[in-house]
Amino acid sequence: MKDKPVSVDDYKEVADDFFAKYDFVAQRIEGRAEDVLKVMEALTGAVMRDRAVTKIGPFGFNKQNGEDTKEDDSSNDSGS
Repeated sequence: MKDKPVSVDDYKEVADDFFAKYDFVAQRIEGRAEDVLKVMEALTGAVMRDRAVTKIGPFGFNKQNGEDTKEDDSSNDSGS
C-alpha cells in the first residue's frame, strides 16, 4: 500500500492540515516557499523533541498505583 502512487484524493486528505501549517509559518516569516518549508521542518523537529520529553508512559499491562491484577488471596481463603 505504501508503494502505491500518490493520488489527487490522497492530496485532498492532507491538504487542509498542511496548508494551515504552511500559512501559519508563511505569515510569520514572509519568506519564499523554500524558506517556509525549511522552517516547517525545523518546527516539526522541535515539536517531536518536546513530545518525547513530555511523553507519558510506558503503556501496556503495567500495574498502576500499586494495583494488582489478581484478587487478594485472603478473600479467597477456604480456611484450610
